[in-house]
Amino acid sequence: MLKTSLICTLAAALAFLSAGCDRDDVKVYHVVKDDSAAPPPNQIAAPEQNFITQPQQPQLQWTLPDGWQDKTPGQMRIASFTVTGTNGESADVGVIPLPTGGDELALVNMWREQMQLPALTSETAAEAASIGGNPAKLFDITSDALLVDGKFRARILVAMLTRGETSWFFKMTGEDSFVAAQKQNFLQFLKSVSFVENARAQISAAPAAQNQNANSIWTIPSGWRQLPPSEFLVAKFLIQNGDAKAEVNVSSLAGEGGGLAANVNRWRGQLGLPPVTQEDEFSKMAGSFDVAGGKAQVVDFTGTDSKTGKSARLVGGIVPQNGQTWFYKLMGDGQIVAQQKDAFIKFIQSANYSNAR
Repeated sequence: MLKTSLICTLAAALAFLSAGCDRDDVKVYHVVKDDSAAPPPNQIAAPEQNFITQPQQPQLQWTLPDGWQDKTPGQMRIASFTVTGTNGESADVGVIPLPTGGDELALVNMWREQMQLPALTSETAAEAASIGGNPAKLFDITSDALLVDGKFRARILVAMLTRGETSWFFKMTGEDSFVAAQKQNFLQFLKSVSFVENARAQISAAPAAQNQNANSIWTIPSGWRQLPPSEFLVAKFLIQNGDAKAEVNVSSLAGEGGGLAANVNRWRGQLGLPPVTQEDEFSKMAGSFDVAGGKAQVVDFTGTDSKTGKSARLVGGIVPQNGQTWFYKLMGDGQIVAQQKDAFIKFIQSANYSNAR
């Protein structure tokens, strides 16, 4: 199988940060106090039918090909499998959700770099694939060098599907010829995947003066209008003044949620800003403020909204709490963001996470 350092680095490329093994997969959005990396005992609903159930996340259902075995997911994956061959060959398969906003070409080039292949200068043509009946992209990258135990070429298959604000990556890594032999099984596995939506958390949208009941998480500032949250968001608000507007998004991830670097670069990408690569630069650009039980980190960027092409400002807050990390984003018209920044900070500070449900 792939050398440990290669597996770790490939996974790090996928998550846009450097990390050790078992930190290569995205943590799962949910709003609960207790979390465990191990799957719950009731995952298996029928022979060869597996369910990964996470609050605020759709259930994933699939049929496993012959020779594929479940294994306990790493710290940030939602599912992992080992694929074994008759001659002792093996490959690793992981299911990894990432927040959208990454640079696809940069992803491909980081995978190519770890395969010791030259970088591409323009978008690569991905193969067409299907994940649960949804059009998806498939990247198939093979090394020229003998990277597996110094004897065999390495190969990676990555299928990507974007749904709402999450990009789903289905990844297989292993020795070239074995992964090639398993490619059709991998494609059939992708076709068998289905997404079953869960009910989202219900957050009180009462005006601030009435928003102190036992089911509230925050005190919502006057003038903020709650919107139905898109997939994987805990809450969403609109602030509007004529044609100018800004939005507040709230999401939650288990553990560290990928860390400061990955999330800051994700936000910078949404403003058309280049990623930061030096660790000390992150500490320089991140401030902090007090929240219940500790400190929150805050960043403030101005750039161009990658979706609208208009000038925009983004204030992001990151709050670790009870084994979770909560992400708050205020983004939109620069004047509205400037006017609402103090209210946004107070909104974050008002959170009572014991009321998350």
